[in-house]
Amino acid sequence: MTIANTLLSRYKEVREYTLKLMEPLSVEDHLAQPRVDTSPPKWHLGHTTWFFETMVLKGFLKGYSEFNKNYPFYFNSYYESQGARVDRNQRGTLTRPPLEEIYQYRKYVDGEMTRFLENNPPSECAELIELGLNHEQQHQELFLTDFKYILSVQPFYPVYQADFSEGKKEAKQGWLIIPEGLYKIGHEG
Repeated sequence: MTIANTLLSRYKEVREYTLKLMEPLSVEDHLAQPRVDTSPPKWHLGHTTWFFETMVLKGFLKGYSEFNKNYPFYFNSYYESQGARVDRNQRGTLTRPPLEEIYQYRKYVDGEMTRFLENNPPSECAELIELGLNHEQQHQELFLTDFKYILSVQPFYPVYQADFSEGKKEAKQGWLIIPEGLYKIGHEG
């Protein structure tokens, strides 16, 4: 299996898991931002898509056509080099773009990423795409944390999904033995 095929497979797996996490939500659930330190679920959907559009497709896919020229403003989080953005505490005030359009945006970018990955992308993209996938996984965790809070402030304490499991893995127990000595740690770059 080539690196591009591996990346494409992993890309689809990570992106599909985000959609699976969103399945139990109503349209209204996607809009909630009861605290400044949470983000609405629909923002997580748009932001992770924005990352692949901005960091990969715009830079590496010749002739790429941006889905919506306003989306960089809506879905940038703190990447100052990428331009202006909505303040974090205002994400929940955005009723537009509509949720359906954000899902269309994801589908569009996923289609373009698939096309890009199927056509021998430059090797220097592999680390950036992996970073984007790790970034999306981070937002999956953020979504779950944010949504637990969103549900906790609802008056009737609804559940996210009755049979939900985060797929916990058992950690190996025991001590890690590291011989004594001086070690350089951290990035030298």
